[in-house]
Amino acid sequence: MSTSHEDLRRHPGHLIRRAQQVHTWLWNTEVSPEVTSPQFAVLYALRAEKNLDQKTLGERVSLDRSTTAEVVARLTARGLVVRFRDARDARRNRLRLTAAGFRTTERLTARAVRMNRMLVSVLSDGEQAELLRMLNLVVDADERLRDQRSSLPPPLGEGRGGGQYSKAG
Repeated sequence: MSTSHEDLRRHPGHLIRRAQQVHTWLWNTEVSPEVTSPQFAVLYALRAEKNLDQKTLGERVSLDRSTTAEVVARLTARGLVVRFRDARDARRNRLRLTAAGFRTTERLTARAVRMNRMLVSVLSDGEQAELLRMLNLVVDADERLRDQRSSLPPPLGEGRGGGQYSKAG
């Protein structure tokens, strides 16, 4: 008979959550306890593409609108990012790294590369490539999964009619 721990190891969502916990621990110890991984993604994207608008930036780093706004506000307050008006469209703000933001991104990039090597160090080169391939399949399926989800009835207990936990059920 399997234990609940062994059973959970057959659930991809549980393992992805656990892998994220490992990543977060490694990030905080090896890269930066001050700059989070999503904040670094924003800095890294702004280093690669200068003067992005906030909406495009969020799309580039796969953050929703409110999270992008929060991350940008924190990085701006720390003097790593600056906002400025778009010369062609005054309604739009653009973003760029400050000199301090560029230096921080450079410093953290080397650490992030090292940390990512540590994260997958238990795997062979072939297994690392396969892990990346499979993770990209899951990530790339995000839009398809969201489209399918929007066409399904609400989960049990949500929406009209309740479900197994409703008073009627």
